[in-house]
Amino acid sequence: MKSRLASLLVLVGLTACGGLPVAQVSPSPQASASPAQQLGPGGLTLDEEIGAVMMVGFVGPLTNSVLADWTRHQYGGLLIVNLNHNGASAYDLSPLIQQLRAIERHRLLVATDQEGGGVCIAIGSVPCKPMPVGQQDTTAMATALKALGFDLDLGPVSDVCSGTASIMWGRCYGTSPAQVASSVGAVVDGIHAAGMLSAAKHFPGHGDTTVSSEARLPRIDESLGTLRARELPPFESAIAHHTDFVLLGHLFYPALDPHRSADLSPATFHLLRTELGFKGAILSDDMEMGAITASTPTPEAAVEFLVAGGDMVMVAHHLSVADATYDAIKSAAASGRLPRSRLDDAVRTLQALPGG
Repeated sequence: MKSRLASLLVLVGLTACGGLPVAQVSPSPQASASPAQQLGPGGLTLDEEIGAVMMVGFVGPLTNSVLADWTRHQYGGLLIVNLNHNGASAYDLSPLIQQLRAIERHRLLVATDQEGGGVCIAIGSVPCKPMPVGQQDTTAMATALKALGFDLDLGPVSDVCSGTASIMWGRCYGTSPAQVASSVGAVVDGIHAAGMLSAAKHFPGHGDTTVSSEARLPRIDESLGTLRARELPPFESAIAHHTDFVLLGHLFYPALDPHRSADLSPATFHLLRTELGFKGAILSDDMEMGAITASTPTPEAAVEFLVAGGDMVMVAHHLSVADATYDAIKSAAASGRLPRSRLDDAVRTLQALPGG
């Protein structure tokens, strides 16, 4: 007994002095990290994922203040449109894009509306072809955008106009679903031929209304049968031609969801993902539009869009609104209202886009 006790004392002494190795089990970084510290797809932190699912625009030239804000939030998309007056020439825009891209810790998608006709970026080096543009004209416009540093042309317009009174008249490709579907497929191919990403818009269809979603929410009283037969064929064509994004419009289709606008309704995402089989990224229209803000603040609408199944939220004009939206998404993730798995899925979808 005495000899066994002595042996134990020697063993304890050796261990204390480092004479014998002691097995230590350290938790893995992921296991010990808090949910906010755990890494998602591509090694992104929660904060980086929140930034990655936002496409943001700002007013005026690039300043140190904007750079600092962008460095902090790491927004995944940059929207450049004429209304924001970010620059008047390629000499303004190319350095702006390069500087913002240089501070990103993940991919930055740079987008604009280049439809042809009345919707073109006001930069001399980018041609603006008359509507209706075809594949060759689309490629010419998209190639010029690519040279400036853009990645995404927010087109084609895939809405079927109900007639000349439609708010989309002059931007749509006609009144026949088959005609529009054929044109949309050619435009997607034209964008892709330039090495750019495309975004078919405005799902599930903005053509049968005289109301602009810039001001208020359009209501479209179509049956689901009419919706499928009339509005969906152009989007089916865009998907068949491998459009990278589908952009959702701020539209109220009571037959689809009697309580919510289509872009905030899980029913719309089910229609797009399950019935149409779309595997790419789902982008919102600008969450600062009157169609949304008349009833729902932009930050709340952005959270609802992501919860319902969206992949990237657009805040087109004001950096302060984008920052508040970022904070709202972060709070929703912290509370569990927006599951981390939902954010992971959105980021994974964006990372899978060509060119990433």
